[in-house]
Amino acid sequence: MEITLTNGAAKAVILDKGAELRSLDFSGKELMWRADPAFWGKSSPILFPMIGNLHGGKTLINGREYAITKHGFARDNTFEAEKISDNCASFTFRANEQTKLSFPFDFVLTLQYTLNEDSLEMKYTVTNSGIGNMPYCIGAHPAFACPNEEGADFTDYSLIFEKNETVNSPVMDLETRMWGDNNRVSRLDGTSEFKLAYPLFDNDCVYFDTIRSKSAALVSGKSGKGVRISWDGFETLGVWTPDHKNAPFVCIEPWCGCDDYDTDDGIFVHKRGIQTAGAGETKTYCIKIEEI
Repeated sequence: MEITLTNGAAKAVILDKGAELRSLDFSGKELMWRADPAFWGKSSPILFPMIGNLHGGKTLINGREYAITKHGFARDNTFEAEKISDNCASFTFRANEQTKLSFPFDFVLTLQYTLNEDSLEMKYTVTNSGIGNMPYCIGAHPAFACPNEEGADFTDYSLIFEKNETVNSPVMDLETRMWGDNNRVSRLDGTSEFKLAYPLFDNDCVYFDTIRSKSAALVSGKSGKGVRISWDGFETLGVWTPDHKNAPFVCIEPWCGCDDYDTDDGIFVHKRGIQTAGAGETKTYCIKIEEI
């Protein structure tokens, strides 16, 4: 099932499976990747309760070993969908016996979409509905069409961060699927512009794990137009495209949590960026997408 939101000339389409945004159109201009499975069959999955990979696919939670699949299970499950108004809808997923086989906690995960005439707001809430503390990761994975104008190429685009940044990103080991904590590459050196090129993604995602900015704009060097994504509550940023296919999209992904580093100890609560909600506590994370 899908829910369509409208507000003036703006339109958004969200699936109940994974509460996934499939289309965002402002005045006839589609911003999202079309989820062509020849490249990548998703457009904006939610990442919970895990982001990326665990070393060996397993982790220790309260002294017991659990296997959590890449990016977690929320994206593969159907959410309860409620259309609140023409421009607002809410999607909710709750823990069940199946989820507890890999993540032994009671939770309520909600993603609320509010469509404005010139932007889309996405509000993620995580509630610990059980007892004791609940560690978790949460992240977004929106994929934007790139290039997205006539006569432009992927390499015509840059990410322009809110602030000047100095970032040395860890490099992914493609065999272990772990970040190299002591194997880093300079991505930004006191600048705000990160120019896109497919070879940058030879080792999978480019991870800005020390980012200070809370927004980034995907901008065409030809027209100066594009899309801006802003975030609140999320701590780091992943940027990804499957370079070997020259895919016409790029994902801009605010995260709390990430793949394991090669210096991690395998204990889930010790993961970088891990979030913790106490019994009955709700935590909120927000994203805003707007055409520029």
